[in-house]
Parts: sequence; structure tokens; C-alpha cells
Amino acid sequence: MIKSNTLLVVLMICLIGTSFAQWINNPLENTSIAKKSSEQALPKIVVHVDGTAYISWFTMETGVYNVRMQRIDNNGNPQWGDNGILVSSEPQDSWITDYDLAIDPDGYALIVFMDLRTGESNPVAYRISPAGEMVWGTSGILLANDSNFDPSPKVCATSTGNAVFSWQSAGENLSEVRLQKISPAGEKLWGEEGIILSDPSLSLTSPFVLPAGADQVFLVWHEESGPFWAPNRGLYVQKLDADGNFIFASETVIYSPVPAIPVVYLEMCRDDEGGIVFTWYRNDEGLHFHSYIQHMNAAGEVTMQANGVMLSATSGRNHMYPEPAFLAQNQEIITFFSEQDLNQNERGFYAQKLDMEGNRLWGEEGKELIPLGNSDYGQFTADGYIDRAICIYQEAVYGTNTAKMQAVMLDKDGDYVWPSEFIDMSTAQSEKLHNVSTSYYWGQWVAVWEDRRDDDGDIFAQNIQPDGTLGIVTTGLQQSVSEDRPFSILPNPFHESFTIDVTGNNTIFRFYDPKGTLIISSVISSGVKTFNTSSLPSGIYFYQIIQHTGVSFSGKMIK
Repeated sequence: MIKSNTLLVVLMICLIGTSFAQWINNPLENTSIAKKSSEQALPKIVVHVDGTAYISWFTMETGVYNVRMQRIDNNGNPQWGDNGILVSSEPQDSWITDYDLAIDPDGYALIVFMDLRTGESNPVAYRISPAGEMVWGTSGILLANDSNFDPSPKVCATSTGNAVFSWQSAGENLSEVRLQKISPAGEKLWGEEGIILSDPSLSLTSPFVLPAGADQVFLVWHEESGPFWAPNRGLYVQKLDADGNFIFASETVIYSPVPAIPVVYLEMCRDDEGGIVFTWYRNDEGLHFHSYIQHMNAAGEVTMQANGVMLSATSGRNHMYPEPAFLAQNQEIITFFSEQDLNQNERGFYAQKLDMEGNRLWGEEGKELIPLGNSDYGQFTADGYIDRAICIYQEAVYGTNTAKMQAVMLDKDGDYVWPSEFIDMSTAQSEKLHNVSTSYYWGQWVAVWEDRRDDDGDIFAQNIQPDGTLGIVTTGLQQSVSEDRPFSILPNPFHESFTIDVTGNNTIFRFYDPKGTLIISSVISSGVKTFNTSSLPSGIYFYQIIQHTGVSFSGKMIK
């Protein structure tokens, strides 16, 4: 593997005008996605490489929760009118379990949730076009029709365009995991009943599916044994081929069974070679909580010690809510977490950096961002950006519902990237719930949350750029040749072609598609060389530049 030594990519945004732009640079206002007198809850967001994004949420209408969705462009302009489109008005329970939203390679939204249309709690899936059309019909596709309790279904899209769904199906005694694959046209590819994973002595719970290249997926699930009020729980991973067969000889153990009541808050991010980073926290004694991290490569091998590595070795405090961010340039992981005293009355904000073997690089305790005090820091989301990590989170006065949204960015050395260190994204003093955010795309990150500043809940969003500014992205691509970065690649995003300008003789340039297939391999002398890409499909690509001295660079490009 060639590791990148330096890379600066700030994506070029082509603006026709900003008179109708929706991103607001005032953190007191923010951009309204859904605003009604009734409750709007549980937002999700996914983005496409063309710069558009889908946002979904539940809306309380006529006494029940309906499902709605909005599509926005990269400037935050709504594409489907005020409050988006209605996806489903089928009956919901009085309380909502989690659901999932994904996007397929064609830019269509995939959404899956549980409702009561059959009289029982069953999962149902929809595929929605960029024009707002219900491709699988106005009623979607029912994934199961039984008397089991089927909460919190998940979905991912494979690179070939198929959608894979997973959900927990709880019967009278034990739970099983179920899976189904559906083609873009709506055909169930794994039979009417799908694939069922069960064990007569265990409950299989809380499954997730993640793309694994080609038409394959990773399945992540928990196994529980013992009484339901005090089970032991372990976390496992298996890779499935296009037909749903297991690929790994045995499942990968992320952590072995431990008392499950305190094992909570599983979060994941991807590395740049198809692997997965896992973080979670659990207690080891009484009310003492530790946060853990584990990395699994694309071959299913864990690279850190068995059962994970503690982010902080300090035993006199609690370490909770860990959120990982992978740094592609230096192949390291920055994880943000909440630091609390043993009584959880004082709370602070910390970060730790680890290498892929699990060595703690910022000391045994991690880096203190905000010391323990009367504010509460949580609902973390994080993303890696070249050799930096951004965390978007909520700061609230402990014991109150008054919160604001903030962001912080650290470089690989743990130094603050922004002069003001912490950036306010929303200063409206209100209760804010269910914060989600995107990975980096088109020069920005976008955070979405449920906000009760005016009523029982509306959906608001705010973007933030790598320099910490809010509002419309106007920054052009800056990739000039310099001593530290002896090349430029323009434009990025590209369309029919792109041009490389390098200094130094005998520079090797390699260009790969999302599956890792080598498309271009060229030796470039000092100067400019243009490559025709008109035959390539839209998507994310990767490059490597290797100088004759052996110094290498790598990065992503978007068509």
C-alpha cells in the first residue's frame, strides 16, 4: 500500500448565482428543511457524487407519523418544494424505532422503515428517483409479513446498483437476523422470504449492512445469550457474496461476549481500502465506562488487539460516546469522545489518535479539547479529511434542553485547524435532537438535526467548509505546484478530461476506479499531460503519484 504524504483538495463549485441559495452563513438562523406546526423528527441525510443530497424524516400529521423526504442541491436549494414529498402515510406505532437511508450508484434514494400496515410491525422499502418518483410503487416493497417484531431495518447499495436490507426479527423467545436483496427494478433476489440467520441458543440482534465491493456486502450483527434482562453480547462480521453466501471461513470477532446492558453506542466508519473502524463503550465495573476501538481490514482480519483497545487508560473517569474519523493521508484514526467524572456530573470533550495497530498516539488519556465542567458534549458525528478530522456535536448546559451546534477540526498533530478553534454552527438556544452529518462532499459537510426552537420539532440544516466558514461554497480548486505538493490535477470534479501538471522527471501516475481496477498508468516528465475520461461513468476515483525519489501521494477524484 502506498501512503499519501501530502494532499490538498478543495473541490471546485461552479456557481451560476446565489440569489436563490439556501445555505445561510448566520448560525442563529440556519437553513430550514421542514417547518410545520406539528413534530418533525429523526432526520437522515445521504449525498450523491453530483452534489445533491436526500434528507428524510418523520412528520406527525393527522395524529400519526408519516415519512417525508426532500432533495437539495449542493447550495441547499430544495428540489421538491416546501417540506418535500410524502413517502408514506401508512400507520405507525405511537413510538418510532430507527430506520435507514442510502443512495444507489444511479443517484436514487433507498429508504427502509417499520410500520403497521399489515397490523404487525414489518419493514418496508422504497426506491425514489431524483424526480421524486416511487420506483417500487407508492406502497413500496414489504420485506416481511409476519407477527414478529421487526425494528430498525438497515440498507446499503452495492456498486452494481442492488439494495441489500437487514433487520432484527424478534419472536416469542429468540431473535434472528433477516436479509433481502432487491434489484433496481424491484425484484427480490434472495427469494420471497430472504435469508434468515438464526441460532437455537442465541438471539441475533441489531444487524447492519455495509457495501464490500462489487455486489458483496458486510453483515455486522450482535449475538446475545442468557436472560433478556442481563444477556451477554458479542459483535461479529461476515462477508456475503452476490448470492448471500458467507465468504469468510468464520465470522470476524470484533469483541467477544460481555455483559450487554452496558454495551452501547456502536459507531462505524470506513478506511480507504474497504475495511471498517468500530467504536463502542461499555462498563467494566459498577458505573465506570470505557470507550473502545477496533479495526477490521477488507479481508476480515482485525488489526488491533482482541476485543479492542481502550481510547483512554484513565480509570478515574468515564469515557463515552466515541466517534471515529479515518485519516486517509497518514492511515490513522482520530476518535472524539465524552469525558466525564465518575458521577457523570461534570463533562468534557476529548480526542485520541491511534494507528491501525491500535497504539494510542496522544498519550494514555488522549487530548483534552474542553476540560470537565457544567456543559454537556454529545451527539458527535465525525469525518476524516485528508490528514485532519472534523467533529460536529452539541454543547448544552448540563441538565437542560438548551443546546447549540458546534464544530472543531484537528490536524494530524492534534492542533486546532481553525484560529477560533471551535465554530458555532447553530446558536439558536433550543433543544436539538438526532444530529446527523455527511462525509465531505463538494467543498463542505452538512449537518441536519431536529430542532425545537419554535414548536415540537422542525428539521434544520447547516453546512460548514474546511476553513470553518458557513454558507455558500465559493472556493475554487487550489492545487498549485509547490515544494510540498509538486503537482496539480485540474479540474476536480472532472468531466471529459483532466490535466496533470508535475515537476520532476519520471513521475508515475496511476488512476483507479472505485473497485481498485487500474485504469491509467503513465510515466510523466516535467510538464503537463491531459487524460481523456469521456468514456468513464460518474463516480469516485482514486489516484497515486509516485516521484522518482520514492515520495508518494494519493487522493480521490470525482467525475
